[in-house]
Amino acid sequence: LTETFRTAAAHILINREGPALQPGPRRYTRSWIRDGAIMADALLRVGCGEAVRDYLRWYAGFQAVNGAIPCCVDREGPDWLAEHDSPGQFLHAIAEYARLTGDHALVIELWPAVLKTLDYLEGLRKTRLSPAFEASGKSAACYGLLPESVSHEGYLAHPVHAYWDDFWALRGLKDAVELAIIMGDTGRAEALRQWRDDFRQTLLASLRLTMAERQIDFLPGSVEWADCDPSATAVAVAPIDESHHLPASALARTFEVYLQRFRDCRADRVTWANYTPYEIRVIAALVRLGRREEAWELLAFFLSDRRPRAWNQWPEIAWHNPASPGHLGDVPHTWIGAEYMLAVVSLFAYEREADQSLVIAAGVCADWLNPGEEIVVRDLPTQYGRLSYRLGCDETYTWRLSIAAGLIVPPGGLCFQPPGDRQTHTLRSLPAEVQCRLLSIIT
Repeated sequence: LTETFRTAAAHILINREGPALQPGPRRYTRSWIRDGAIMADALLRVGCGEAVRDYLRWYAGFQAVNGAIPCCVDREGPDWLAEHDSPGQFLHAIAEYARLTGDHALVIELWPAVLKTLDYLEGLRKTRLSPAFEASGKSAACYGLLPESVSHEGYLAHPVHAYWDDFWALRGLKDAVELAIIMGDTGRAEALRQWRDDFRQTLLASLRLTMAERQIDFLPGSVEWADCDPSATAVAVAPIDESHHLPASALARTFEVYLQRFRDCRADRVTWANYTPYEIRVIAALVRLGRREEAWELLAFFLSDRRPRAWNQWPEIAWHNPASPGHLGDVPHTWIGAEYMLAVVSLFAYEREADQSLVIAAGVCADWLNPGEEIVVRDLPTQYGRLSYRLGCDETYTWRLSIAAGLIVPPGGLCFQPPGDRQTHTLRSLPAEVQCRLLSIIT
């Protein structure tokens, strides 16, 4: 687990070309903001803020006059393929940098680019706010969304209204509120809050309408296809952090579909040729949904299926038969490596927007520890400062948590979720010592 985590971080840095974060060393020696935003998030969690700062400053230089953020940049310059997740990802990466480093100088520097990005995003949305989309019919589910795009590779043959784009736009709007507050622009912050809330309501209404019209019980990936795409939907849970607003039963059903397919493939109960290790992002979603055991089921598989195993990494496409002469994408694929890093971090700590808390150990596995052993987390960057704690268990199944001072206590507190215990222990001051005995295991 930890060696693969370190290797993934190293691969991201090795694949850099100057300030450009690139997902591959061979086929993918280009820089996508989609990949880069996730790689930036991962680097920030290991304290590599300078690499992220340099990347964002460099990428902002390719913004179009109308505020558009290119989906990709290479030696030939920017690529203007219609991929409407780019604005939200750019805004998110800037805000995450500010949150995890405390450095507001970059926000001030890039604020004009932020404003242009918001103007462009607003222009995109206006194309779906016309009366033609207000009426009932097949266009009604598109009202207030972003236009069709191909940012999701599964839609390259036929652009669609992809909810992936809309979730990233919502993430960008949430982050833009924070950026406006950093800039001291309270008026704009309030206007952005209203836009954010309106966009969220539009998105939720579209999801409900698509589900009803297509008679599905899971969250669709797009309006047109009403497809079940748990790997794409997972971003709505992490890092977009909207699970508390989504219909709970449909969200749960989405991942139940995924888990059933995952288990069927692993047991060869169905015919399958390959899978994409992007699915690693589902782990972080399951942790946030309180499904610790399922998260570990996935993590154990992905760690066992590293290719080549000694390289501690995954290709973009993993074939059922590893000797198949098929497309691999690139190796190492550092967007996938970054998704793995963020999944691992979530096991130990993650920020929860719903109650503004910091959740501790929600994905820690009891099997990691023998009596007398400890898990040590040291100086993990969070939105509330650097987190350090020690967690151990003794022969009586008593968990002992020790959290060091130096962290700002979140408004919602620090929520400790020990392995094997459904109860959450909320801490309101630091340093803190917690002991909890798991009576159900003893009996």
